Amino acid sequence: MEKNRVILVLMETISSSSSDCSTSDNNSSFWSTSSNDSWINDNGNDDLLFFPLLKYITTGNKRCRVQEYIQVVDKWSDLEFKENLRLPKSLALRLIDELQHSEFIPKNNFGKTPISGKICFLVFLWFLSNTEPLRTLADRFDISISSVHRVLRRVLAWILTKLDDVVKWPENNDEVLTICNGFYSKKQIPNILGAIDSTHIRIEKPADNGNDFFNRKKYCSINLQAVVDSRTRFTNVYCGEPGSLHDARVFRRSSLYHSAIENEEILFPNDTFIIGDSAYPSLPWLVPPFRENGRLTFQQRQFNYRLSATRMAVEKSFGLLKGRFRRIKFFSEYRDLSFVTDTVLAACILHNYCVDENDDIDDDTEDGLADYSGSNIEDNPPENMNNQNNRHRRESLFRELYL
Repeated sequence: MEKNRVILVLMETISSSSSDCSTSDNNSSFWSTSSNDSWINDNGNDDLLFFPLLKYITTGNKRCRVQEYIQVVDKWSDLEFKENLRLPKSLALRLIDELQHSEFIPKNNFGKTPISGKICFLVFLWFLSNTEPLRTLADRFDISISSVHRVLRRVLAWILTKLDDVVKWPENNDEVLTICNGFYSKKQIPNILGAIDSTHIRIEKPADNGNDFFNRKKYCSINLQAVVDSRTRFTNVYCGEPGSLHDARVFRRSSLYHSAIENEEILFPNDTFIIGDSAYPSLPWLVPPFRENGRLTFQQRQFNYRLSATRMAVEKSFGLLKGRFRRIKFFSEYRDLSFVTDTVLAACILHNYCVDENDDIDDDTEDGLADYSGSNIEDNPPENMNNQNNRHRRESLFRELYL
């Protein structure tokens, strides 16, 4: 109503000015056309303000967006593409082609033209690789904010269909042997099939049960538990547990723990095992270091050092993940935990793609490692997880190396 009233006032004012001008000079026109076909008011500068203002009110304040930004992206070199979108250009183009031919991109030939798979994937990569808000992202790619929401969830759902194929446990003897040899080359510890650890993904305090996510570092987070191979490739991921939970409890709640209890011979063939820090229990298939109690022998300290140096693969993986995909270092403005968890898993999938392409990120690795959670030692481990019967694997490994 207020808008219509202003328009009527403007029209009456312009009409009055036009009437006054016509009575004072019947031979001169109120409007004349200039040489460049633009309309100019002969009555002075006052009326020049009316029509721009009238256009502003009637059409609204249209957002200023970048036009054809996709053409700018196409002109980027391989280095520029990777600096901005954090993936090799060849890999991104291959994934774009897969997405475009998938069922997740609408193929309708009526109504408004659907957003292409190329734009969808580039929007998702920009969202994952940078920390700018959705409003800025919408302006950059000349789409609405609601479209950004749809695009992100569309691409996210498509990437998650690849989880079981890309983040997978070694399935055959050749893969097991390759991973064990890779770990052995670091500090000559045999039969290591993976390194396990957790890191915190910083989030806004959730509306429901927010205090459960408040971790020991005094901020809200969710846990990302991962097992990696010797190439820093994720072979198992578990994400979404509240940040207040200890690493050992997250581990006990994970599918890996329950699967290993039921199918130890299948998951850990040929006497293989995984290694972790002192937050984890000693199990037949999981070897942590000896706890530092001031009475460790020199050989036990050497064992701990070699184990820790070998385990650095998982810390490096977290550093690379957070350095490459800056978004997962802190999910500001996002309280939907399912969306946050799915985004972290999608980042893990893309990380594995990059490892398979022998692509590395160097410029932000230290920044990512600075956000790494590190050891999370608990004085009283969960009941029945660190008893004498479960310590034989660590003891046998220690005897094999030093006795």
